[in-house]
Amino acid sequence: MKYLRARSAIFLVVTVFASQNVQRVEAAMNRTGEAWGSPVTHGSPALRGAPGGTDGRVVKFFVAPRVPWGPGHRGIDIALRPGSVVRSVSRGTVSMAGPVAGANSVVIRHQDGTRSGYSFLLALLVTKGERVTKGEALGISGGTGPGHLNPGVLHLSWRVGEEYRDPLSRMAPRGWHFVK
Repeated sequence: MKYLRARSAIFLVVTVFASQNVQRVEAAMNRTGEAWGSPVTHGSPALRGAPGGTDGRVVKFFVAPRVPWGPGHRGIDIALRPGSVVRSVSRGTVSMAGPVAGANSVVIRHQDGTRSGYSFLLALLVTKGERVTKGEALGISGGTGPGHLNPGVLHLSWRVGEEYRDPLSRMAPRGWHFVK
């Protein structure tokens, strides 16, 4: 009986903690603007499970550098089958579309002044200066680049000014599938 009470107490604590985290994410989205959509399109059933029920898995999380020029992982990596369509997470204007350090990338400047970046694209479907809507196709996955030699990953970043922030904190809380 004590075991069941202890287990119930642990379940209650975990439930409250998870609820508070969702509330914090929703509050942050209200402060920063609209919640982002998914950068991933429907496709391979082998990758089904995130974000929001579409394809893709977060395989590497954001790691903030201790100092602006220090090591870190300035975005998230989402597993994608090469050839998948990569979409804009929100409306904005293409401020850059082309190679960065040997990897095809697109940067979108959003109406709130922040920027989202999409790296390791095989092909680009937009050009600098174009206006895009939330969910509009930006490129095709399958490219590679420094530190990302697997052609099955999309690197998604978010910048406020020159500071990189965790893009997951800007996305609507949904059923993501995280890989260890």
